[in-house]
Amino acid sequence: MHELLSEYIDGFQGRQTTINGREGYQQGNDIFFIIPKTASDGLYYEQKSICDFYIHNEIKNLAVPIYNKNGELITEYGGDRYVVLHSEVRQEQNYLPHAAALATFHKLGSTFPFQPTEASAYGQWKELWISKLAMFDTIYRQQYTERPVSNFMGLFIDTYPYVSGCTENAIQYLQETESEQRFDQGDSGTFTFQRYHYDVQKEIIWPHDLVYDHAGRDIAEHIRQVLLEDHPSVFDEVRAFMEAYTAIKPLSIFSWRIIYARLLLPVHLFDYLETGISRDDHETTYKEFKSMLKKQHIYQGNIKKLFEETGVDTNALQIPELDWQ
Repeated sequence: MHELLSEYIDGFQGRQTTINGREGYQQGNDIFFIIPKTASDGLYYEQKSICDFYIHNEIKNLAVPIYNKNGELITEYGGDRYVVLHSEVRQEQNYLPHAAALATFHKLGSTFPFQPTEASAYGQWKELWISKLAMFDTIYRQQYTERPVSNFMGLFIDTYPYVSGCTENAIQYLQETESEQRFDQGDSGTFTFQRYHYDVQKEIIWPHDLVYDHAGRDIAEHIRQVLLEDHPSVFDEVRAFMEAYTAIKPLSIFSWRIIYARLLLPVHLFDYLETGISRDDHETTYKEFKSMLKKQHIYQGNIKKLFEETGVDTNALQIPELDWQ
């Protein structure tokens, strides 16, 4: 691929390297990653603008799409089209504590000068969730009468009514939240991650992981992973995270409700359903899905206590909760 990189740098002679499991090429302090083009041109131009914005504002751990010598983001090579990302080796990486780093990332992202159209899910949750539910409803109806079935498909048939019910609850709560009037400037869109897991502190933030959305997306996905664990310090961890986050970026009532709605959506169960249906290795997914289902009762119990344990007085603030009876 040296020939392709020569379309960006004359006489490129970098060596191959691997960062975050992705192969790249390093020349001096510069690292380049060659990415096959899989999306619209417009998305890559938006990603470049977003990454340039963060780099300009001193958040440096991003891989940025760069122009070739012809001033283009997309380069044709060997009959295929590619995008090249650039990052730099940083000898010292002085990260903020996790919650503060995420709040800072969100707060800065909300000042981005325009709303992206290609890399955006802002205000689209309900439609996306309804679409996901409809797709799995169809698969469930198709599989319900199929015989014989694998262990995974049998477990899917047995448990999907529960997953569907949880999803319907999440959609209904989200729909009611849309009429909540107690919002503020902090509820404007910002840059979040497709599925947040400490991404803001990783060595490299990949542009394809960024999505313009409500900050509650990342907060909920972080809390989700904590609430799936069964240990006595679960809520100590959640409280510490929320206190540090809100010290930099306070949350409105609308934000709390958005977070709660997303936590009601069983994304962690859909992950295994999507994997099991799309690949042939049903037995591995069956075991993993069965293990996650055992955690679900812990998760549901923790969600039930979330507001109380984080000091949110739902009665005084008139925040509705799901009736778990």
